[in-house]
Amino acid sequence: MLLVAGLLSSCNNKTPQISIQPPLQDLGTQPQQLIDLVFEVRNTGNADLVIEKVSVSCECTTAELEKSTIPPGESAELRVKFDPAEDNLFGEIQRIIYLRSNDPNQPEAEAEFRATIQKPEG
Repeated sequence: MLLVAGLLSSCNNKTPQISIQPPLQDLGTQPQQLIDLVFEVRNTGNADLVIEKVSVSCECTTAELEKSTIPPGESAELRVKFDPAEDNLFGEIQRIIYLRSNDPNQPEAEAEFRATIQKPEG
C-alpha cells in the first residue's frame, strides 16, 4: 500500500526543466559587424518554466527572450545581438548568456557563442 502511495505522489511532482539548443554556437571567422543569433529555450519538464532573469557577460551583447513563461513541451526564441564594432573588438571572443529560472535542478542555464572577429583593415 505504501509503495502505491509513493508512486502516486511521485507522479504528481511536477517540475519545469530548461534545455537550450544549441548550448554553444561556434561562428568561426566573422567580420567586425553586427551578429544576430537565435537559441531555442525549451521546457522539457511537466510544469511551466519561468525565466526570471536574462543577463549577458558583456555590454556589447544583448539578449531578448520572446516570452518569460514557457509551458511544458514548448519553446521560446532567445534572440542575441553582438556588436564587436561597438568596442572595436577583434580576435577570439567568447560570450555567455545567463538564464535564471524556476528549474529546481538547473536554476541558472547558459547559452554560449564563440567567434574569431577579423581585425578591420585601415
